[in-house]
Amino acid sequence: MSDRPSHPAEEESVALRAELERVQEAARQALSKLRDEVDYLRETRDPGRDIDFVTAQVALEQELDTSRRALREKERLVEETAAQCRRLEDELEDQHLAYEGLKQDLERKALSLEAAHSQVSRLSQECHAAEERYQELLTSKSPGHAGAGSGGRTPTQRAGGVARLLVGLVAGVLLSLVGLALWLTLDPLSISDAHPSGETKVVSPAVASTKTAPTDPGQVQESASEPAGGQQQPEPVEVRLVKDRFSDGSAGPSMMVVGGGDFTMGRPLALSDEDDGPVHAVRVPDFLIGATEVTFEEYDRFARATGRRLPNDFGWGRGKRPVVDVSWEDARAYTRWLSRRTGMRYRLPSESEWEYAAAAGKNTFFWWGLEPGQGRAACLNCGTRWDGHSTAPVGSFRPNPFGLYDTAGNVMEWVEDCYHPDYLGAPADGKPWNEADCSLRVVRGGAFNKPARSMYSTARQSLTPETRLNDIGFRVARDE
Repeated sequence: MSDRPSHPAEEESVALRAELERVQEAARQALSKLRDEVDYLRETRDPGRDIDFVTAQVALEQELDTSRRALREKERLVEETAAQCRRLEDELEDQHLAYEGLKQDLERKALSLEAAHSQVSRLSQECHAAEERYQELLTSKSPGHAGAGSGGRTPTQRAGGVARLLVGLVAGVLLSLVGLALWLTLDPLSISDAHPSGETKVVSPAVASTKTAPTDPGQVQESASEPAGGQQQPEPVEVRLVKDRFSDGSAGPSMMVVGGGDFTMGRPLALSDEDDGPVHAVRVPDFLIGATEVTFEEYDRFARATGRRLPNDFGWGRGKRPVVDVSWEDARAYTRWLSRRTGMRYRLPSESEWEYAAAAGKNTFFWWGLEPGQGRAACLNCGTRWDGHSTAPVGSFRPNPFGLYDTAGNVMEWVEDCYHPDYLGAPADGKPWNEADCSLRVVRGGAFNKPARSMYSTARQSLTPETRLNDIGFRVARDE
């Protein structure tokens, strides 16, 4: 969450916690005093005064029980207030995120409109210049005197009127094309964020293959130009963005609907000592997967709500950067929390689902072609300012044809499966390959500090599930 003034509810929560600690300390002192008095009475009691002793003891026990009930009631009230404060904090966070999203959308639209105005101005000047040249051409070919035309107009004037009409039609067509281009450049994620109901949005096929706008305010987009060598272009596909709602009405993560299908998993030319073979056919059912890796912004909200440790950002900043320093179990705990908050079944993707989604129907090393190129992802040698230094904010590069960002590079991503050294015996139904005794888990996708080869859609690595590193994050999946 961005720095902002403390909310009164937060200050009240702090004051209540301090009051609770004071009451607990007072109760402990009262209980200690009562026990001392009971012990004293036991030691000094007169056998002839047993009735008085018993009466005093009962009175003390009743007072002790009353104090305990009062303490439990205060603790209950404090917990209710703390829960209300957490809900208010979540609402403030959601409002802040919505504000930032609208701000980014307005900034992008302002830039697009400015570019459109410049384009229209340039086209208008060209149209005027063309009209003047046409007028000069007609003048040079005219007989040099006013002809007897309709309404007293000369042939040159009539020809000029026709030319202006044609120029106006051309300008109208160009303005329509500019308007269409502006509509196609709108960010599908921003459009969905502004949708109040959180319903599924159908995104234009052109958007999935041409989007270049950054998702962070002031974030400069790395070059997404095609590298030399005839890289394979992503084919436009229709993608759908879904946002579930939390129980308090706030928006959940951005999820892309991925239609199921058959694909060949693994690298065809894998050597016998490599773990991304042999190739095998897999049928994946429909599922949803996160449009981006889970961000610090999203994970920190979960950590605060559940009292879990906040992961280290290593000085790079939190917000829209992918969360790192999380273990496999941390990632699974986050999916369980999402499930409780939305009523949907969130989980980590299976390894076959991840590869199917990352490759996006391509059989090349990367979803965009055979070579890593420049400015397509964050890796050790990908030609970006983040190479080898830090993670990039999610959405800093073009999405693949399924509308997914950063499936290559940035951070490695935990998946559900146990690690096996090859695919012999791997399931063919898209489900995770698990077993009871699982000492290693799989991460996929490469990272900002690893070479481009680690970003192959088929590349795999194994780590112990408790591992936390500065280049490991995750994205979530859920059933259709």
